[in-house]
Amino acid sequence: MTFDTLVLHEGIQAAVAMVRNVYGNRESPLPSLFLYGPEGTGKTHIITAVAALLKNRSFSIHTVMEMVVPGAFPHNRSTLKDLVLMIDKELSKMCCVVFDDIDVIQNQDQTDLWNLFNKMDRIGAPILLAAHAPAEEIFPHNAHLRSRINSGLVFHLDPPQDQDRILILDKMAKDRSIRIPQEISNYLVTRKTRNIKELAAVLEILDQTSLELKRRVTLPLIKMLEAEGKI
Repeated sequence: MTFDTLVLHEGIQAAVAMVRNVYGNRESPLPSLFLYGPEGTGKTHIITAVAALLKNRSFSIHTVMEMVVPGAFPHNRSTLKDLVLMIDKELSKMCCVVFDDIDVIQNQDQTDLWNLFNKMDRIGAPILLAAHAPAEEIFPHNAHLRSRINSGLVFHLDPPQDQDRILILDKMAKDRSIRIPQEISNYLVTRKTRNIKELAAVLEILDQTSLELKRRVTLPLIKMLEAEGKI
């Protein structure tokens, strides 16, 4: 997930332009980034692309990227706390922390997120966050954390239109060296799902089935998979 593999559309174009300008700058410290919007808007792709951009910058010590996935909570609740407990010297090796889906973290983890903000601020490295809703909805009773999140760059992302989804699907197919006719792209977007992650999963199934059966990706192949309940 880099900016080279990101398909721009009207709902994210302005945000991506600003983000690339800010984080492509070699000046430090860099602000935090918070992206929010519906499923399939490209939030995870963008924050991961920013992290890759920062990781490739010529810092002398900032060479490590850490990703926190709160969807794993409560079974993996130590992840965020472990970052907070790191000594500053060890934490300073990180170019950033990528924190996806912050809207599902537990109430008791909010203090850890606040503390991590403070520690990252001291070393001059940003936190990159994504969620489905604005901070005001996610943390209605935590004004301090809301203020921290909103103190950096904040962008609301809009979902792509169908023509954009078709372009994104075509790009994902080309990246996987899969040949998909235009009629297939149209069918998948308008008849199967408009969710980009779900389209990616369907594409993976089509690719595997096509290789196994040594058949091209056609509408009859899709109909067969639909009848079998695989897509």
